[in-house]
Amino acid sequence: MASVLRLVEYAQRFFSVKSVDNILSEFLPHFTTHSIPETISSQGYLVLFLPVEQQVESYLPTVFSLWSTFTLSSVYDTQFTYLVARIAELNVNKGHSDVGLFTKQQVKSVFTTGLRMMNLPVGSRSDGSYSGSGAAGGASTGYGSAGLRIDAKAGSSLLLRKKAEKFKSLAQFIVYTIMADQGSKSYSLSLLSDMIQAIELYYHPSNHGTWSYFLTSFARHLAAEFLKRWREEEEPDCETAKERRLTPEFRRELVLILRPVTYLSMFGKDQYTVGASQSTLKYLSWLEPSLIFPGLLERIYPSLETLTETHRTSSALSILADISLPLFSRDHYPAGAKHLLPLLHLAIPGIDLNDPIKTIASLMFISTSLMSIPIFDLTRYTSPDHSLSDHIDLEDPAAQLPRTTEDYLAQCTTAQFEEWLAKFLRRVFTIFDNLPQENRKKQSGSTMEAGLTQMLLHACDIVFGQLSDELYDMALRSVVDFVSDRVLPNAVRAAGLLCDTITSANPKKAGKILIPLCITHIQTELEHGAASTVSHSASSNIVQSDSTFHWYQNILLSVVSAMGAEVLVYQKEIISITEMMIQHCRSRRGIMWTGKLIRSTLNTVLNVYPKDFKSLNPSVWNDRQFMTTQSHQVWGQPGDPAQLEIQWHTPSEAEKQFALDYLSRFLTLCMDRLHALMNETSTSQSSHDLNNELCRHLAILRNCLMGSATMVGDDGVTADIMEEDEDEGEVRLIRALEVGYAFTDPADPRTQQARQIRKSMGELIHQLFTFFRTKREDDVENVKILIKIARTYLCERGVEKSQFDRSKNGYSYAKNIGRTPLCKKRYPRNLLVRRAYNHHLLRLRQNVQGRLRTPLYDSILSDLLAMSLGSYAEIRKVSQIALAATARCFRGSKQLIVPVLIEALQPSDSSDRMKGALYLFTHRSILHPCLRDWRFIPDFVISLCSAQHQDKLTIQELIRKVFLEYISQFNSFSFRVLCDDSQVDRWIQPISPTVTSSDFHAQVRAIQSKVEARSKKQITAYYQLIESLLGFSTNNRIHWRFATMAANFIEVFLRSDAKPSDSLALFANNAILSELPTMRRIGVSATIQLLLYIKQRSFVRGDEDKLIRQEVRNPLKVKVNDQNLLTQSYQPLDAQKSILVDDATVGWYVWPKTYDGYKVNTKDSLFDTIDPGSLGAYKVFEAKFTSPGYWEQLCSFFSEELNQKQDDRFSSSHARLFTSIFQTFVDLPLKAAKPFIEALVEASDQKSSQRAAAEILGGLIRGTKHWNIQKLKSVWEWLTPLLNTAFTGITPDSLTYWESCIRYMATKRDPRRIQPLIDIIIKAEMDPTSDAAFTESRKLLLVRALIVSIQWKFQPYNAQLLPIYFDHLQHPYKQFREVIGGNINELLQIEWIPAYPSVEVLLKQNAVSDGVGNVPNELTPTQAIQVNHILHKLDVWRQDVHGLTASSDYAHASKSILCWLHDALSQWRVAGTLPYVIPFLHKVFYMQDINDDQDLQMMATKVLSLMAQINYPPHMIPKLIDQFLMILTTSSSWHTRIRALPVLQIFFFKHLFMMTSQELIRIMEVISQMLLDSQIEVRQLASVTLGGLVRCSQREAIQSLLDQYSIKTKTKIPRRKRDRVTGKNVEPAGFAEAVLQKHAGVLGISCLINAFPYEVPEWMPPILCELADCISDPAAEIQSTIRKTFSDFRRTHSDTWHEDMLKFNEDQLSILNDMLISPSYYA
Repeated sequence: MASVLRLVEYAQRFFSVKSVDNILSEFLPHFTTHSIPETISSQGYLVLFLPVEQQVESYLPTVFSLWSTFTLSSVYDTQFTYLVARIAELNVNKGHSDVGLFTKQQVKSVFTTGLRMMNLPVGSRSDGSYSGSGAAGGASTGYGSAGLRIDAKAGSSLLLRKKAEKFKSLAQFIVYTIMADQGSKSYSLSLLSDMIQAIELYYHPSNHGTWSYFLTSFARHLAAEFLKRWREEEEPDCETAKERRLTPEFRRELVLILRPVTYLSMFGKDQYTVGASQSTLKYLSWLEPSLIFPGLLERIYPSLETLTETHRTSSALSILADISLPLFSRDHYPAGAKHLLPLLHLAIPGIDLNDPIKTIASLMFISTSLMSIPIFDLTRYTSPDHSLSDHIDLEDPAAQLPRTTEDYLAQCTTAQFEEWLAKFLRRVFTIFDNLPQENRKKQSGSTMEAGLTQMLLHACDIVFGQLSDELYDMALRSVVDFVSDRVLPNAVRAAGLLCDTITSANPKKAGKILIPLCITHIQTELEHGAASTVSHSASSNIVQSDSTFHWYQNILLSVVSAMGAEVLVYQKEIISITEMMIQHCRSRRGIMWTGKLIRSTLNTVLNVYPKDFKSLNPSVWNDRQFMTTQSHQVWGQPGDPAQLEIQWHTPSEAEKQFALDYLSRFLTLCMDRLHALMNETSTSQSSHDLNNELCRHLAILRNCLMGSATMVGDDGVTADIMEEDEDEGEVRLIRALEVGYAFTDPADPRTQQARQIRKSMGELIHQLFTFFRTKREDDVENVKILIKIARTYLCERGVEKSQFDRSKNGYSYAKNIGRTPLCKKRYPRNLLVRRAYNHHLLRLRQNVQGRLRTPLYDSILSDLLAMSLGSYAEIRKVSQIALAATARCFRGSKQLIVPVLIEALQPSDSSDRMKGALYLFTHRSILHPCLRDWRFIPDFVISLCSAQHQDKLTIQELIRKVFLEYISQFNSFSFRVLCDDSQVDRWIQPISPTVTSSDFHAQVRAIQSKVEARSKKQITAYYQLIESLLGFSTNNRIHWRFATMAANFIEVFLRSDAKPSDSLALFANNAILSELPTMRRIGVSATIQLLLYIKQRSFVRGDEDKLIRQEVRNPLKVKVNDQNLLTQSYQPLDAQKSILVDDATVGWYVWPKTYDGYKVNTKDSLFDTIDPGSLGAYKVFEAKFTSPGYWEQLCSFFSEELNQKQDDRFSSSHARLFTSIFQTFVDLPLKAAKPFIEALVEASDQKSSQRAAAEILGGLIRGTKHWNIQKLKSVWEWLTPLLNTAFTGITPDSLTYWESCIRYMATKRDPRRIQPLIDIIIKAEMDPTSDAAFTESRKLLLVRALIVSIQWKFQPYNAQLLPIYFDHLQHPYKQFREVIGGNINELLQIEWIPAYPSVEVLLKQNAVSDGVGNVPNELTPTQAIQVNHILHKLDVWRQDVHGLTASSDYAHASKSILCWLHDALSQWRVAGTLPYVIPFLHKVFYMQDINDDQDLQMMATKVLSLMAQINYPPHMIPKLIDQFLMILTTSSSWHTRIRALPVLQIFFFKHLFMMTSQELIRIMEVISQMLLDSQIEVRQLASVTLGGLVRCSQREAIQSLLDQYSIKTKTKIPRRKRDRVTGKNVEPAGFAEAVLQKHAGVLGISCLINAFPYEVPEWMPPILCELADCISDPAAEIQSTIRKTFSDFRRTHSDTWHEDMLKFNEDQLSILNDMLISPSYYA
């Protein structure tokens, strides 16, 4: 599926201009909001197919119209966001609307959707409690759990969705709609500013939540998309019009918008949030470095210097690693160079083994920053011009300085390189000293310490490669001193790799010191008996006394591997020490590392690889004058991919000769000795010593083989084509790629010598396998080495897979750090050279693939196969992995392997061989031929089914694993490929014009005959296999598990182009009646398939080509273009005129030009004649289905109680079985089945019987689809009383069965087919006096099942049912009320039927507007009458309430209405929801105010929350605002006012972009007036709400609000006087009013201060002081508000107080300190 979706995506741009109309005409008629799968699939097809570069204007309003009709689905929103984002990106030049192609309303709707995607919690609690974060309490503005449920219902339709990252699409849309309007402003950019302003608080780490990563990811994508577009428009060939391009002002504005939130989130609480923030900073720093770096460095320096907040240190180091390229690039940001050394010094303490995460971050920063910076101390060579220091302003470190001054500062800092390098090396050596002991079982690099060591060595590699000669000499001395004065057993490998890295930078200098040093120590150690302890097991412990030997041995082989041609200087010494080690080493590590020395020596002279990875080209680096005076000018300069000047090491003649001599010297001795050992009949050596000697020589052989892999292009064997495979056809040779093999000249005798060496090694490998298999099979360690040798010989030519993967992954990791959009591979030269080297390695790997087999290769493959089936599990495991890897490299290798594996499954073979074969079949590459090749399929399947002879649990589990893998992967593709012979010439001759006509047709005929012969063989094999499996399944001697397996295979192999045999039909019938549940499931599936194939084959009348082309057509199917479907759906059936339409989507949204319908069948059967090839099977089925005994058994099995593991629910597969039976055989089986069906229905107290009855009746009624009218009438006469009995006897346990049954019967069925069923359900009248709540609810639930299934075609019944439901709203039972509320919602949702007459009309009507909100949001006259009647009755019932409300009609009716609204607001359809929100809004608030009915209060609160969370169309928003403000200003209950405010908060946030500025000001004015409310709780919550409104939108109103509230805070409060008589304080006149006015002013100022919890705007310092002056007022509420405000201010500003305090003067700080510091020591 994924590949098809990709194909459509790539093909889309080639669609013609006319394709838009065709695509819309094809997919829009299938759109319906009544079925989630249909909605998502229609949308998926539109998003996939619609061209986004042509005719976009014609369908764009329709896209927004569709978007408005479906809500609460993350998938739906994401798909359309992805579509409009692509449209915006590819059509920047097009359109003359407000914003290019888009109107402002469309842009605002996308922003509103973006807010919903963020899933932010908004709103304070109604009790007034509030957290300054804005994230406490309240409700989510996202999709919630309802959204998850809706998306889950989409089912397989989700496969169509483009798995786009929603925030990337949103960012893409925003960036590509940024364009200048008439005032040189950008509408999208202003909306983005408002959005970031509204959500800014959620970026702060203290407000961390599930939304944190979403928000930082959104910021990252915004920055990345903007950078991409900016670079696109910088290209000379950019086609974007000048007036629509981004401008420097837009770039600056975007950076200023994103900078604050990125600074907030960069020290987040989880790695994903921090990582996204780092990427954002990287992109922003490429856009506007001068705006990003000063503030960023101000935050990073303290974070690196802190000792307490380690998470900040790690984050800061990670950020530095990401931004090092733009920060230190002299061309991009000249001011960054002076920070390099200070930051490098601060990174050194981060290298600490106790904190691996921080260490890796430090090393990442060091390596990425120095990768493009030459490490030269420039002050050694030139004296900086100190006069330039006069330009430096010491008081303003962020001041912009002239370039010459920045150069001077950069030059001065280079003096610290030497000190830094020394500190760095000391840290490296400290890490090595403290590495944990090597764990021999974990050498794969999986531990944290191993990863840290790799990162450390990578950093050393980068540093050493960038050093000047003087600093390199110092580093080399330090390394030599380190390795020569100590031996660290725990760091042997690490020390060797360190020496490798420093040798790579300058092989001549390093080799001159290290090689003699190592050789001397190795000789000394060997003379004193090092490595003399005999051990050859991989798990053997290392002798501690050998540590010094291994230390220097590893250093030597590491140094040699990096020497290149310089190794020739030491060839005598290397040959000598190699001989010495071969003679003396007996320990496992000594043996292996001796071999590695041989390999390293050969690789370093024979391989092709770059000599240097420096940041500058050799021509520049070797210019000493430039490097010692001007190298600081090229810091951060990227490499030029076209001019890298890579200096490749290619083997010289001297190196080739040395390699050949060196190889011959040691390989010949090794091979001779191995031959001798194989030929010895008896030996005086002990077995242990013999194993050790074999191990030594095998190690030498293996390393000689690996070292000589690039010596010659082939293995000295002629590529004789093996016996040609008739199925493979002509063998085509794959041309080998040029990879620089050492010996390529056939005339050169050395080439022949090299080829002979490789050939002799291959022959020896085969002989060794024979030797070990026959004489030393128990020598596990040596056999494992031999298997590795064979794998190396066959499939690792020039580079090991592990080495290639390491190189590729390392390059990818480093590249991702520096990657930015459209950077055009402008990476540091180090990376570009590595990229070129990886390409070379890839060519080496490619040469291994697709090789021809030779007898020698076949022999070794057979040897590996034999080892894979051997007796030792340890050997089998290694060999199986090797065989699976090597078999891929040779064409036709599976033909050699698979027959042997199938043979190993036979009973005559041992259990070990069987287990080995099964393990091999778990490898996909080995199993593949048994899935596709019919030469192997029958034998494999029969062998697997016959494998019951081995009862070992492990083998049985393996069989099950292979079986399940096979079943899941098998695909029944056709045996034949249909091709129009007349078109062959036209298709193929243009591709091959050189082929003459006669030759061409001869070739075609030859291939055609071969294909036909193969097809016949496959068909024969297929039928034989089916017969064999049928025999298996009926053999009583076969274990039930294997009989079931055989049956499963039969089920999988069933196919429409194979004739159903009578034996297959008999098998299916018997399987259905099996006692095994699994076998019954297979029988049901097989019967359904066979009956389908009989039907299809009868329809095509023997034309199998139609089956292959899937052109089976029911003779009753016709094309219809009638648009009166709804009125016809309930007219009586007319055998001559009626056309039945089962597709529920047709005609709801838009009418197609034609659609499929079915004529009424007038014959006794659907088929005129049965396909002759299927007649036998048909007769077998007929005999069974008309047998009473069969139905008795079937009903007995299907009505069994299920065990706990089985799902106790209506089985659609069982129902489909009965549908197939009654579709095929019409009413023939009914006579036999009726008594048993009636018995099941009457057993109403038996849950399982009811389930079986529902399945049979569901299948029967659905199976009557094509019965003639007489038969239908007859069957419904029997069914009507039976269904009445069944429905009357429904219990709570069986209810779900019958609901599912009704849905099964009615889904995708024309109502006329099931009219009697509809009548039965509708006529079940409700009894308002009944006390049986379930009985009444059951009637409603069956109606709901019918509505959900028939969908909009049920609409004619609304007029009958809705009045009845509305009259029963006050029902006393909760269960009934919940059901009736749901039913009302379902009925109201289907009232809207758009039914546009054609797609053209739809497009024209949508084009009148922009499409946003094209969904009903007002009541129709009929609906208005109904609603007014309900509201009137509610008012009457409310007035009649006496005593407890909970038992009143008002409470009952209110709860019914709330159930209805809750259902409506919790689902995806809006057409039946939006019109009812405004009429009921104020009533729900009143319901919330009922204090003596907590259930009613809770339900009303929930519904109000849902009302606030729904997204409303633009036309409704002014009316809703009027409603909210009316409630706030006119409600006499302060409880209502206080509960309305949280709802308003959510509504305001969700519709932020949809409200006009006048509406925003109206809301603020009303909220501001509420600060004067007489109730203090209302005042406090109004203050909180006002702060949120200001924070989100109206910041320009802050000054006017401050002036207004400052005046109120100056209100004089009259002093209270003490009554002389009572001694109590007496409030004078006007006291309460003055307190109210002053408290309103204090609350207003407090809310403005709390609106900015993490910043200090210019207006805040004086207003804080003004607020502090009010603390002495006598009113307690004023004092409490002020204390809380200052407490919150101290809490939220504590992290940044060192910056914020600079905004205050000394007097203000003094006042503030008095308020912030507790007056009491104990406070």
